[in-house]
Amino acid sequence: MTGLPLYSGREATIDTIHQATAIYTVPEEISALLDRLDWPAVGGRLLDPGAGNGGVLIAALDRLRLAHDDVATAVFSVKGYEFHAGAVAAARRRVADHLLGRCWSGIAAGAAASQIVEERDFLLSPVPVATFSVIAANPPYWRALNLPAEYRADYEAMVAPHAQADLLYAYLQRAADIVAPNGSIGLVTSDRWLLNASSAELRRRLGKRFSVRDLRRLDSASAFYRPKTRTRGTPARVHPVSLVLDPAGVGAALTAAPFPLDGLPEAEGVLLGDLAEIRLAPWLGPEGIFVVRDPAALPGAVLVPVVEPDDIDPRGDCLTGSSRWAIVTRADVEPGPSVLAHLDGQLHRMPPRGRRATRWVPPETFIGRLPLDVDAVMVPRIAKRLRAIPLPAGTMPINHNLVVVSGHPVAAMVAWLNHPAVQAQADALSLRLENGYASFTATLLRQLRIPAELIACEAYGQAAGDPGIEKTARRRGPAGFAKGAAE
Repeated sequence: MTGLPLYSGREATIDTIHQATAIYTVPEEISALLDRLDWPAVGGRLLDPGAGNGGVLIAALDRLRLAHDDVATAVFSVKGYEFHAGAVAAARRRVADHLLGRCWSGIAAGAAASQIVEERDFLLSPVPVATFSVIAANPPYWRALNLPAEYRADYEAMVAPHAQADLLYAYLQRAADIVAPNGSIGLVTSDRWLLNASSAELRRRLGKRFSVRDLRRLDSASAFYRPKTRTRGTPARVHPVSLVLDPAGVGAALTAAPFPLDGLPEAEGVLLGDLAEIRLAPWLGPEGIFVVRDPAALPGAVLVPVVEPDDIDPRGDCLTGSSRWAIVTRADVEPGPSVLAHLDGQLHRMPPRGRRATRWVPPETFIGRLPLDVDAVMVPRIAKRLRAIPLPAGTMPINHNLVVVSGHPVAAMVAWLNHPAVQAQADALSLRLENGYASFTATLLRQLRIPAELIACEAYGQAAGDPGIEKTARRRGPAGFAKGAAE
């Protein structure tokens, strides 16, 4: 005997999902969220759709003035759904213990706990609509691609396409669908859904009904406890936020665009997307297949030099050169024998998502888009700050780093992106990663507003990159430069 529980097929599936997603919120953050939801003064009924071990339920009950053994009021006011049988039992024990601590009888405490905590799958089971005026939750977040096949089939049949990519998206859409018309949703959750491109349609739909009120970042090291699949004492690998979604018109608008978590700094000027084209560098698979380090090994091959962030001089934002080359192939032209022999010897290492029917075609084509025959600016997609790296003509970044292309001088574009106002915008819009790094996307870059004075300086003939450009711009302002240009 191993001492481990034995599960049926469906129970094992539920246990797999639970073990991967069960991360509990500390009581202090739950209490702060309920404060911002104004519970219970706001009135109505409260639901935690993913109750876990009952933390939200106990905090909500603790705020109610309950008469001795008043099962009816407790059950009416607070409800929790949980799909994992073990978590249901744990939550019921904790709720009962809370009520026993308030001098309830054992029979009443047990009856209330069994009704407050209901074993139900919030996503796949029928749930009452417009019954709960407050939803408070730390919903699970897990990519749908990771779901066990049996559950995923039911999930995709029940969940709308725009909310399928992650369990978190599905929980948010379901909460919005069932909350009372003027109800509020309070969340302790990963920040990803507010920023990712995959959740843009979800944000757009939620934004038709809700605005974001009172958003604040949390520390993952102190906001959670006992993450089930993590070493004890280590923080969950998530960047959490606490926020309240209120009926539209109260708070900041929620749209398809990434939501600025730290408040977008006041910025006037021209969108970078209107000044330049942002291109995404291709992903060519693991090094050694379509990207090689020894060009001499492929006689007759067409090669272009490629660069990555490790080719940037650590002492400054400039490239040190290239030590790798990308093989250029066309779908309609079979490459020479040396290229075919090389690819046939290496393509077994290509992940399934990068394999193409025509074996000599790379995972993402770049002919006609990159490399450029003019100088441009490279922006590393993962960095501790927005970085603008001059990119010589004929050199191509890879692995989804970004290229800024425009008719403006490279030095001017570098000055734009390094301006403090632009850096502040990028910091507010970027997706935070581990160890102080952030993710910068093409969508983010297009949203950046370039201060009008920098553009005016360039139009007035100022040398881009001149140390005095910002000082002069601040002194004279856009109007002054416009007047000077006219003269």
